[in-house]
Amino acid sequence: MQPGSTEEAKTLFYNAFQASPIGIVMENLDGQPLFVNPAFCAMLGFTEEEMRNKHCVDFSPAEDAEKDWALFQQLRAGSIDHYQIDKRYFRRDGTLVWGRLSISLLNGSPSPLVLAMVEDITERKRAEEALRDSEAQFRSVFRDAGVGMVIVSPEGRYLSANPTFCDCLGYTEQELLEMSVESITHPEDWPAFQKKLKEAMLEGRGFHWFQKRCLHKSGRIVYTESSTSVIRNREGDRQFFVGQVIDITSRKKAEEAVAGMTRKLIEAQEQERARIARELHDDINQRLAMLAVQLDQLQDIPSDAQSRVNDLRKQTIEISNDVQALSHQLHSSKLEYLGVTEAMKSWCREVGDKQKLEVDFKCDVASPLPTEIGLSLFRVLQEALHNAASHSGVKRVEVRLSEHSNELHLVIRDSGKGFHVEAALQGEGLGLTSMRERVRLVNGTIAIDSKPEQGTTIHVRLPFASDQDSERETSSAAR
Repeated sequence: MQPGSTEEAKTLFYNAFQASPIGIVMENLDGQPLFVNPAFCAMLGFTEEEMRNKHCVDFSPAEDAEKDWALFQQLRAGSIDHYQIDKRYFRRDGTLVWGRLSISLLNGSPSPLVLAMVEDITERKRAEEALRDSEAQFRSVFRDAGVGMVIVSPEGRYLSANPTFCDCLGYTEQELLEMSVESITHPEDWPAFQKKLKEAMLEGRGFHWFQKRCLHKSGRIVYTESSTSVIRNREGDRQFFVGQVIDITSRKKAEEAVAGMTRKLIEAQEQERARIARELHDDINQRLAMLAVQLDQLQDIPSDAQSRVNDLRKQTIEISNDVQALSHQLHSSKLEYLGVTEAMKSWCREVGDKQKLEVDFKCDVASPLPTEIGLSLFRVLQEALHNAASHSGVKRVEVRLSEHSNELHLVIRDSGKGFHVEAALQGEGLGLTSMRERVRLVNGTIAIDSKPEQGTTIHVRLPFASDQDSERETSSAAR
């Protein structure tokens, strides 16, 4: 047999026919199988002889066979010379498998033949069906969810929005599809949220419970919390965001109401402190002073009585000093007349003198502080120094008040006994809770770091833009 001869070509074709992993059938123009390769026999579980005794329409359910036979008739009539369809096939045990059938007409002598190639696509079909079911379930959850759900493009355009989200903002879905996330976000909140979206798309992962204000169609503000996931295609490319949006307006209003009530209670407490301080200073302290003067006038009396009067006079002066100190503790007049930093410095000195404690106070805040902020810092300092003097067992406390990056920082540190913070917060004392509440009301944060035998550090951060910072921001905005 010469290379390239007809016999060699036939041998090569036969070997390929037999070894092909794809099912191959040679049929006549009547649809009768003439040759069936092992792959197709294995696919359906029949022997080659059993396969040759069937007609091509016998391998599939009626509806699939009808579609195939209609195309086969066109092939036989010469109107087409090939076609491809997906159809189901019966296996020997009665189960069904999916195959991708590719039919080609082979014109030859003595008569044309039909080449049928069948690829088993059962697993692919199952995966596609599972994907369709998954997509249907997602669409159902998306539409019927009790929380707002949206699909957003990487550019921030709405691709879809469920009825809950539409109701939340008062728009129809069609109206939202013509809008962007920026257009319904409060202008002050957009830069931070835009940055969050860009980071999520860049890193390929979402974020959870980001709070921002949205604009209702009517113009009112809607407070929301958003969680976002980044969705990828089969190639792993990031395609869009799927977001959950919860309306927390009612919760925000409740929090504001509680905060407002707390602020009023603290204001009432400060007013009552001031009233009691004035009563102590202007009434009781003055009366004690007058009593000391009257006792001082009783000099011409017997020596034994005079000694007793001197003792009473000393006690009266001590009580007067204690009342004055209590008045100052309740309401420091220096806070009003000298400013926060001087009042804090003076208080550190007074506590140090009274408690035999070295209080190292350093301050680099030059700007005047608003009354509300100053009062909060002063009360935190009072409570912290009282706790340090009473419980830490040290003789030195550091106090640092500084200003940088548009924040005020108050740090109070000792190296004393320390304590379990959570246990202290759950105890009966209100000192730490009061400090936290005061700081929260001026939009600050407080960190209390303490462990037994490892000392205590209290770090308060309060947002604060000095006059110079405000001028710089105004100048920058103007440019």
